[in-house]
Amino acid sequence: MAAKVYFIPASVGEGERAISEKASRLFQAGGFGTCFRPNDFTAVKVHVGEEVNNTYIKAPCLQGLVDELRKRKTKPFITDTSTLYTGRRHNAIDHAVLATERGFSVSGLGIPFLAADGLFGTAETAVPIAGELQQEVSIAADIVRCQSILSVAHFTGHCATCAGATLKTLGMGCASRKGKMRQHSALKPRVKKGKCTRCGECYRHCPAGAISLDKLQAHIAADRCIGCAECVAVCRFAAVEYDWQQESAILQKSVAEHALGAVQGKQGRAVFFNFLLSMTKDCDCFDKANMPTMVQDLGIAASTDPVAVDKAAIDMVEARDGRTLSDLIGNHRLDWRHQIEHAVKIGLGRAEYERIDVS
Repeated sequence: MAAKVYFIPASVGEGERAISEKASRLFQAGGFGTCFRPNDFTAVKVHVGEEVNNTYIKAPCLQGLVDELRKRKTKPFITDTSTLYTGRRHNAIDHAVLATERGFSVSGLGIPFLAADGLFGTAETAVPIAGELQQEVSIAADIVRCQSILSVAHFTGHCATCAGATLKTLGMGCASRKGKMRQHSALKPRVKKGKCTRCGECYRHCPAGAISLDKLQAHIAADRCIGCAECVAVCRFAAVEYDWQQESAILQKSVAEHALGAVQGKQGRAVFFNFLLSMTKDCDCFDKANMPTMVQDLGIAASTDPVAVDKAAIDMVEARDGRTLSDLIGNHRLDWRHQIEHAVKIGLGRAEYERIDVS
């Protein structure tokens, strides 16, 4: 039986209030209110964007969804987890200040921002799963402890997983620091001989200090590398490479297994939104302003099935201009199917869906 995915057209040009109202309309059309109960501690999982990034989904766009939760008398809180790389999302204090500056706060949305993995990203719970790579995953403690989840993903491309949407929001975004390290451990970047120009971009952008420069080229210390793929993204000379076929597949499968851990025990108590707006080829973790978009804005998709909502989003993006997502992000070696197929295999959801358009 196909999962139901609800979709409403929307664009950034309509304005934040209109987007908020459409998200609320989609919530109502899907009957998602039954997933949330009075006195639930409800995690509203978001990404507030890096400091310079301005293509993330803005806080006012979520006001309608927050209001829907408050109507159900839940106790909603905006949440995310600390990053492995340095920056303003690296710990709970700096993350909360950035979130507040961007309106993800009591003054902005009427609910607080709380880091689900504690001060340093180490507040975690080991969740048993029936995975292929792992039998236990490390998930942020307050994601596990809350009763319900409203996941808000910004659909983008990704330099290591091809697609960054609900599965990545759950798997990477709800994992503790240990969980993130386990997922990224599959990626082992290498500098190709003869390709490096010693421009120093990878050295300056490496958050782990794992890159050094000698008289010939850059070098990546495997024991310090955290697998964030920042070096791949900033290199303009195709000098940094992965074994994409194997390593990206493992990463995507690990993301799916951590996503399974994030929603474990919350069957019927979680709803997943994909905002197909300002869709850049790189994710919101990139500290860049005005990143170019891959395709024009499409709208908002939502479902109680995290796999179906991602598959529907990918299908819509690829159909928009008749190009594959790999082509749109400029990396034909990446294949988003690994995360979708593995998520289905481990029982996280279904790839078959029925799209229901909402006006």
